[in-house]
Amino acid sequence: MPTELSDTTLTTDRIVHLTDELATLPHLRPDPRTNALFGELVQTVLATPDRHAREILVHPDVKERMSAIRDLSARGETALEHDWAERIATAPDPGAALAAFPYLDNYHRLTALEVRLLTHSAGTPTSVAVLGCGPLPLSTVGYAEALGCPAVGLDRDPAAVALARRVTARTGASGVRFEQADAAVADLGGYDAVVLAALVGETPSAKASIVRQMADSMRPGAILLARSARGLRTLLYPPVDLRAMPGFEVLEVVHPTDDVVNSVVVARRLG
Repeated sequence: MPTELSDTTLTTDRIVHLTDELATLPHLRPDPRTNALFGELVQTVLATPDRHAREILVHPDVKERMSAIRDLSARGETALEHDWAERIATAPDPGAALAAFPYLDNYHRLTALEVRLLTHSAGTPTSVAVLGCGPLPLSTVGYAEALGCPAVGLDRDPAAVALARRVTARTGASGVRFEQADAAVADLGGYDAVVLAALVGETPSAKASIVRQMADSMRPGAILLARSARGLRTLLYPPVDLRAMPGFEVLEVVHPTDDVVNSVVVARRLG
């Protein structure tokens, strides 16, 4: 027990230190210092056993920084994707630039997991939408390639949509298109499956509100794949509240235990 308490204290102190260091940076664009701090934060989260997570999450110093940690993580991930999307879109060899993206394998593994869950729950869809596709639309492309059906990336940021189009044009991706749309008001009635990206909804309550609005827009029988988080990983991404999904039947919840951070909630729109 003393060792566990010591480990928990060390992890708490490390999270507080890394958060405070990130908050002092002049920007969150990729550079050696930013990358090192985010890398250490993510590895700290991933290496912490779930049995320690509850104690760390309720620690006053961590609770005080919860919103800041999620905000820094979201802005850092957005900046990272914008930076790499620009690199790929302007590179002499865009395929090689894409292959150099450090988290490419994580995206591939998460998308592959979701494709397996989707086809197991509902068979092969004829259309997929990704809400919050971002400027580096690896999930949207991955769905189109794995399922052989059209995939539409939706994002509220027009700059992200423009970059996503440039990236896919340069890399030769097919079967995808991108539109500007807010997740809260997007028309989702034409899709067999909808993926809710992890960064859509800044808090659990905001995410729950979006899921309720999605229920009004999705057609009966359509599948929702909502990216969530568990344990200490909820420091990086707000979790999906399974108790706040009216209009949906939760079919499965999967929590990866490797370096894929996001959990996946699979739900069917009730008719």
